[in-house]
Amino acid sequence: MPEVSIQINERLYPVACEEGEQDHLIRLGRYVDKRVKELSKSVGKIGEAHLLAMACLLVADELSEANDRARMSKDDASAALVERSSETLDRAAISVERMTDKLEKALPISDNGD
Repeated sequence: MPEVSIQINERLYPVACEEGEQDHLIRLGRYVDKRVKELSKSVGKIGEAHLLAMACLLVADELSEANDRARMSKDDASAALVERSSETLDRAAISVERMTDKLEKALPISDNGD
């Protein structure tokens, strides 16, 4: 199993991963390191565990917001699809009514139930 070293807040962390996931894991590590450095600048000197916990909460919040946006986007897309489908069905119903009217006018009306 491959292992990569992730640097976060000036410390190296060896992390095992599946074959082919190394580059992705390195990118994730860089992102977390960036967020930790940004957070460190804004809160000043605090313990490393506290800093990493706060960074994890920030990243979790970003993920939560992204999931909410994706869910709303999916709901919006579903609503738009339902609306378009309803409009299509309305147009089809109007066409069927027109065709029925034309057929009724074109066919002779029989008094004997035929």
